Parts: sequence; C-alpha cells; structure tokens
Amino acid sequence: MARRANVDDIVAQLEDRSSRGVLVVGPHGAGKTWMLGRVIAALGSGCTTIRLSPSKALSLVPFGAVNARVGQKLVRSSDFYEVLSGLLGQVESEFATAEKVFLMVDNGEYLDEQSAAVITQVIMSTDAKLILVDHPGGHHTHMRELWRDGHLARFELAPLKSRDVQDFIANVLGGRVSGAAADYLSSRSAGNPLVLKGLVAGALEEGSLQLADGVWMLNHPGDGLGSESRDFLQMDLDQLTSESRRMIEILALAGPLPLDVLLDLTDTDTIDDIQQRDLVVISPGTTMTMELSRPATAGPIREMAPVGRRRRLLVDVGKVVTPGPDSGPEMVINFTRWALDCGLPVGDGQIVSAATMANHLLRVKDALQISSLHVSPQHTAALLAQRSIAHLNHNWADQARTLASKSLDLARTPDVGAAALRAVHLAYSPEQGYEAHFSAGLKSYEQRFGPVRLAADSTRADIEVSILQATMDLSLGHALAALDRLHALLAHPLCANRIDQTLLKSMLCEIFTTTGRLTSASRIACEVIAELESTDGFPRPDIALLAYARAVSAFIYDADWELARQFLEPAIVTNPDLMLFAGGLRDLGAAMMYSKRGHVDEALAALRPAVAALMDYDPWLVLPMAQGLFAYCLAMRGDAAGAQDRLKQFDAVDRRGSRFYHLEGAAYAAAAQVITGQADAGIRRLHQLREDCSELGYTGTELTLLSLLVRIGEKSVVPRMAVVADMIESDRRGFYQEWARAMLSGDPAGLDQASTTAMEYGLELIAAELASRAQKGYQDAGKVHHSRKTATKVVAMRDRLPGLVSPAITSNGLPQMTRREHEIALLVAVGESNSAIAGRLGVSLRTVEGHLYRTFIKLDLQSREQLAILMREKDLMGDDHGTRTAAAEPAR
Repeated sequence: MARRANVDDIVAQLEDRSSRGVLVVGPHGAGKTWMLGRVIAALGSGCTTIRLSPSKALSLVPFGAVNARVGQKLVRSSDFYEVLSGLLGQVESEFATAEKVFLMVDNGEYLDEQSAAVITQVIMSTDAKLILVDHPGGHHTHMRELWRDGHLARFELAPLKSRDVQDFIANVLGGRVSGAAADYLSSRSAGNPLVLKGLVAGALEEGSLQLADGVWMLNHPGDGLGSESRDFLQMDLDQLTSESRRMIEILALAGPLPLDVLLDLTDTDTIDDIQQRDLVVISPGTTMTMELSRPATAGPIREMAPVGRRRRLLVDVGKVVTPGPDSGPEMVINFTRWALDCGLPVGDGQIVSAATMANHLLRVKDALQISSLHVSPQHTAALLAQRSIAHLNHNWADQARTLASKSLDLARTPDVGAAALRAVHLAYSPEQGYEAHFSAGLKSYEQRFGPVRLAADSTRADIEVSILQATMDLSLGHALAALDRLHALLAHPLCANRIDQTLLKSMLCEIFTTTGRLTSASRIACEVIAELESTDGFPRPDIALLAYARAVSAFIYDADWELARQFLEPAIVTNPDLMLFAGGLRDLGAAMMYSKRGHVDEALAALRPAVAALMDYDPWLVLPMAQGLFAYCLAMRGDAAGAQDRLKQFDAVDRRGSRFYHLEGAAYAAAAQVITGQADAGIRRLHQLREDCSELGYTGTELTLLSLLVRIGEKSVVPRMAVVADMIESDRRGFYQEWARAMLSGDPAGLDQASTTAMEYGLELIAAELASRAQKGYQDAGKVHHSRKTATKVVAMRDRLPGLVSPAITSNGLPQMTRREHEIALLVAVGESNSAIAGRLGVSLRTVEGHLYRTFIKLDLQSREQLAILMREKDLMGDDHGTRTAAAEPAR
C-alpha cells in the first residue's frame, strides 16, 4: 500500500532493520530530487550514498547503469559475476568509512534488466539499502519486484495542496501571494512543483502576474508554461508509446471525453497506460469522463502537434463523436476551436453557440477568439453581443460598450435583441449613467419587438429581458420593485429550469439580507448552494460566481460562521478559471466575516488582495464595499494614515457600485472617519445613511449602521436599535433584543450577560465591547468584585482581538488609578524595576506586582512599556490625578 511521501517516514523506513529500502514514485517535476536531498540530509553524516543514474541511452547497453558507476575497467564487461563483484567491492569500500550505505537509483524506468539483477543481488546479500526512484506507470520496471515481494516500502509523492502552493510561490517570488492565484496555479499544475514554476515564469513573461499592494495577483492568464517546464513536458511525452501520445493529444485538443468514446478510439492497454502514469484522471458520474490531470499542459501539447496531425486526429475523433445540439458546452467550444485552428469551415450557428458558451463558462480567450470571426449578416448581431461580453471580461470596457450598442442596433429578432440588451446592461453597469443607458436600450428593444410582459404566452426573450429589469432594480436599490418582479419570474413556467431558479433565488437572498429577513435569506441561500454544488455540476459559471457570493453573504449577516467558512473554501469552485474571477469576491466575503467578528488582522489580510483584484475586475459592483471596509479595518487597527489613504481612494472611485453594497461601504468609510479624527463629518454621514436605510426599509443594513454608531459612542441611537431588533427576522433575534435592552438600561449585569451571549454567537468584538461597558458600570456602582471579575473577562477577550482600537473599548471611561497605583506607574515610567519600586516604597514585591496587575486591567494594557508610554503621553506626572486619588482613597 503506497503512503504519501514524508521525509520522516522515509528515513524511519530506511533505518528499520527489517527493511531493504524504499520505492519513491512521482511524475517529472514532482520534487523527487528535492525530497531525496532532504532524506539524505536527515540520515546524517554517518551515511554514504552510491548513486546510479540510468538513462534512455544506457538502458540499451547490458549492465550499462552499473558499469557507468563502478569504474572504467568494467565499462565493457558483460559478465554478470564480474560486474556484481565490482559493485560489491564498491559497497564494501564505502562500509569501511561509513555506518550505513545506500544505493540510490534514479529513473528506475530506464534501468536495464542485467543492472537490475546485479543491484538486487547486492541489496539482498549485504547491509546496503536501496532508494529506488520511479515514475507513475512504470509497472514494467525490473526493480519493482523488490516492492511487490515486500522488501521495499512504497511512497507516493503527492501533489502540493493549495496552502503548500501559496508558500512555494511566495518563496519563488519573494512576497505574499493571493489565495485566488494560489488556488488557480495549484489546480492548473495539479500541484506539480516543476509545472508550477513554469506557470509562474510564463505568467511573469506575459505580465499577468503582478505585485499589487504588496500581494502577487494573477490577472486571467493563459496557461503559459516556462521553457524549462516545456522541456520536461516533452520528456513526459517522449516516454509514451505512439498510441498513448496520440490519446494525450486528443484529450488536449478535445478536452474531457466520455470513457466510452475513448475506448472506441483506442485499446484498453493504452487507456490503462496513460492513467497509471497519472497523466489523466477519470471523473465519475452518470457518464464517466477522462481528462488531462494537469490542465496547464493542454495548451502546450496542442501547440506541439503540427496542423496536419491535428487535422488527422480531428477526423479520427469525428468518426466516433461530433458536437451536436445535445453536446455539452465544453465539447462545442473545444471542437469549434479545434476546427478553426485546423483551418476547417465551421457553421455560423455553431460559432455563435460556441462564443456564447465560452462566455457562460468564462473561458475568456476562447470567447474572444471565436467571437472575433466574420459571420453572415443574419448572425452578426448575435456574435457582436458575445464579442462585447468577451471584451468586457478582458477589461476592455470602451470596446464592450461600442459593440453592445451596435449589436442592439443590428438585432433582427427578439432573442438576439435580448442577448444584445444583456450586453448593454453588462457593458454600462459600472457607469454612473447606467440607468439612462439601460432604459434607452430597453426602449429601443420594445419599439422594435413590442412591450415586455410576463404572461402565459411570454417568450424566452420576454423572460431574459424581465430578468435584466429585475437586475437593474436590484442594482439601483429598488428593493420592492425587484422583489415583485422576482416573485413573478420564479412562478413563471419558463423559469422552472435550475439556471433561472438559482439566479433569481440568489437575488432574493440579497434583498432579504438587506431588508432584515435573515432567516429567509439563509434558507434560500442553502437552496442556492445545493444547486451550485450539485454532483451534475452547474452549467453557468458566470451566474454561479455572484450566486455563491450572495449566498455566503446571507450566512455572514445571519452570523452563521460555520456555513460561511465552509463555502468560502476554494473547493466550491471546481473550474480553475473561475478561481481568478471569484478571487476578489471570495476574499471580500472572508473580510466581511472576519470584520464582523472582530478579527481585523485576518480581515486586512483578505482585503488587500480583494481590493487589488476588484480594482482590476469588478462586474459585480462591490468595490465600494471593499474600499470602505478596508478603511474601517485599518482605522480599527490604529493605522490612521492608512485609513485616510483608503478613504481618499473610496472618494476617488469613479465607478458605480450596486446600491446595497455602496451604502454599506459608505457606512464603514464614515465610521473610519470618526475613528481617525473626523468625528463631526463621519457622525453626520452615519446618521444620514441610517435614516436612508429606515426610509427604504433596509432593516438588515440599518442594524449594521446602528452597531457602528454604538461602537463610536452614539448612545442616542440605542432606542432605534431596540426597534430594529424587534423587526429583524433571524434565529439570533433574541440576542439583538438582549443587546438593545442591555444598552438601554445600562445595567452592568444585563450588559455582562449580553456579552456572554454575543460570545456564544461568535460576535467577539461586540462581546468585548459589552463586557467593557459592564466593567465600567460595575466600577461606577462601586461593585469592585464584579468589576475585577469582568475586567479579567475583558482582558481575555482583548487577547483574542489583538491591536484593536474600538472606541467602545479604548474610550470607555476606564477607572482611575488609586494613589499607590499612580505612584508605582510613575516609577515604572522612569524605568524602575519592581524590586526597586518595592524598596523605595517600603512594600513587598508581591504588593507592587498586585498593584501593577490591577492597573493593567483597569487601563487595558498588556505591558510595562505600554504603561510607561501612557504616562508620558498623557503627562499624568503633571496633572491633578494624584491629588484626586489621594483624597478619594488612602495609601495602602
């Protein structure tokens, strides 16, 4: 049974007296040399290695591998015993100076039969042990018999995981790498380190790998392997039989194919061969399919095949399968591209279908290539619409707008007109004048094709345009209008399909979240996620991305952290191309979750790549939210200068944001203003935004605004918080009511209990703020025991949220020091040790330590250095604190 290769496990096996050695299996570039180097180092200086390096040339010479190692006098020997004696002599001479001797055989697949026999004899008759390195699929390797007979333990070099890839690339590039880039490269390379290095080199050459705000970002690259990786890819292909290579080339050209189709094209031995070499993977399902295990190699393999060979392969495959109306989108796109690359004619209808599907699957390079072709006037408008969307996905907004408008002008049928109107919607969506442009486009559509209505006799074009109208209402913040339209669409028979249902339900999630129907939003979010993660896959990745984001947002706003964390994992996006598109959205979702909990450092780590990605590509109109949240988190971290810079960027953004996200981003930006010293402007803005939410019925967003206002000390809004808490629909409604009641009453016990409830729900920042208020209440009431107990709780909570400068905690009227505490603090500020302070004041060392402990709790400090800085900054040595406290309490 193979085990995952681990240095410690391999070393333990080699040191085991009952073992004859190890078999390490991994493909080219999987890091075998690196792994074995670490193994040799771990074995220590008392070990020596005799390295045999078989090659393709030496495999043709009897005893070639051994003769090349043991000396010139044996190079021409073909006598088994003479060669055996030479290798035994080499081993014995090494044992004379070393405790342990290892025979290391690289490239076991090239070992000739005679050399294998000699090595086997040496291993079985001496104390030397074998380290055999081989490739997947080398089942005919002569040395494998030692493993099959149980003398060698087999270890598989497993591919790097996404986290390993992130660390690996960070070491190569010398900087942090965004999670989306690491996920993409991990999937494209199948975790192969050499392919990974090649992709990084290729992306750097193409300029798609760029450093943004201290984070390496990947901007929709093609699969550009570096030259070194191409050489190793060629080595992989050269090892194959002509039939195996033919099948690999077919899969590179055609993409995933049903296993039944492949078995019609070749024999079972060939299928087994390429599978055992880990060059392909089989995906289970209603129809088993096979595809390349390392997607990044598909492009280079296609380029290596001459045009004539590609045409012959297309003819071969065409005898078994041809794309038709029922073919999957991958097959339609790949076969269209294959035929075009070979210079073969493709029908206009197929070109439009392939371009449309490529946009749906966010295969931006294929969409641009196919949609740029010339077609008959009958199909021109439809193809222009797809070209507009392809240009937009390449961030060519000006061209996209021009093409969309032209497409709508040329549209001759309602279906093409609806597609053109969708292109208009997407192209103009980020523009400040979006509503006017879309309304003008809709008016043009209805003048030519009649008014759009939802009725029993509605057409598919009516449905498409109605969905666009609902999207416009949602984007502009017209919640009630969007809600009415969405309910009508969901009930229409033409929208009974899973694509429409998933899209429309995800839009409901966004409205319910904003309007405070959090339980309903979470319930529908679960339905959306179930469709997106169906075993059959979801056919529209362009819809899936935003649907995921809306569903996860519902979980975050309802404080369901477990579900939110689960669906923020990259495993939800199986198509590697989508990882880059989803990167900004996913990082923003993670930042929202962390910030709501109070984990500001984690939120900032996610916001840097999120903002960098969204500045470049934001068709979802969420950049204002990311910018405002970024400023707020920096302010909460105490980085006033950084927060001010982000506030300037927030104000300077000239792109439109979706109303809900823009409003909340503005709220976070206003809170950042308050925290960083612009209190009057920030507070006015927060109150205005809260009033807007109240008038528009955005109850969920209003709750966020109220929590921010309370955080900055605006107690006047607490009565409204109580009203909103009663209006919220959520399983956590009881906590919101408890929170509001405690804030209204000011009762320390109520605040303390609300803090405990908040912590149970994972709202750690709110819990710390409530506990801090409870501590002050106990202190003011003279309940010293309760105050100290709660102070200990506050300190523990603050330890979980390091570095925060939440006004509700740091500006919460921390209790004054006693005279003795003040005296000790003064001496700490001038650098006196605890022992020196005890001697000067004539008290015990334990007394000094106890006073300092209470001072740290009262002032929410973590160290003597912080106390010294506080004493100097506040100039407490010169104020009347000592007089006040001396009158209030005698020295102890």
